[in-house]
Amino acid sequence: MAQPQLHQALNRSLAERSVFVLNQTSHPGNIGASARSLAVLDFPTLRCADPRDPNWRQHPDAQARASGALALLDLSTEFQSLEAAISDCHWVIAVSADVRDFGPDLVDITSACAWASERLKREPEAKVAFVFGCERHGLSREEAARGHLLASIPGQPAYHSLNLSQAVMIAAWELRKQLLGSAQQPTEFPAGDHRSMRFAAPPHGEPATTQAFEGLIEHLEVAAKSVGFLDPQHPKMLMPRLRRLLMRSELRAEEVDLLRGLCSAMINHRRRTS
Repeated sequence: MAQPQLHQALNRSLAERSVFVLNQTSHPGNIGASARSLAVLDFPTLRCADPRDPNWRQHPDAQARASGALALLDLSTEFQSLEAAISDCHWVIAVSADVRDFGPDLVDITSACAWASERLKREPEAKVAFVFGCERHGLSREEAARGHLLASIPGQPAYHSLNLSQAVMIAAWELRKQLLGSAQQPTEFPAGDHRSMRFAAPPHGEPATTQAFEGLIEHLEVAAKSVGFLDPQHPKMLMPRLRRLLMRSELRAEEVDLLRGLCSAMINHRRRTS
């Protein structure tokens, strides 16, 4: 009887386009431990956004907990901000145990990884980022809002806070199973739910990057103010709601350009008539 193949290498393109981002990590040891988990599970792309210790790579705890994954630790990339770390990514999954009002839709980590796997396989050049917050506070409302989904690792209600590197390991493990096609079926979403969307053929054009999407949000805010739709003194939750609406649409690059053209027309019309 043939033995099951327990150890398999991931497709290089899929693995490299799966981006794991640690935001404002306090303890270098957690970066080292995360590097070790990612190396074992065959994911080579680790990014650190605004780490608190400027010498985190050389810190003894990072070196010790990375163990045999020092090469991945050395190759990990540092960014000055979360915005910069995810700017070239096309989809973002914020990993957090806390639900945010007007934030991304909440799903379990298995469903989030199935969602990510589908998009990585469908779009040969696109990147998906998994973002993890700092040890003490996790992700802020603003940071979580940059995600297309909010993914939670299920646990008992009274205590569901995991160590950062443990959360990275679980997310990477779930994503690996999905990419290898050996995972159990994720949570079924209601009919018509955008998270369960399946395409008979890939959508036309390239997906918009996070950088392009954030440019649209800024442009849209200026346009909304120019026509009086957004009152800067009483903004309420207009922009977070618009962000959530557009996130759900998974805009393509040319659609972002189209909407920015509309914003420019609104602004220019207001200038001509005022």
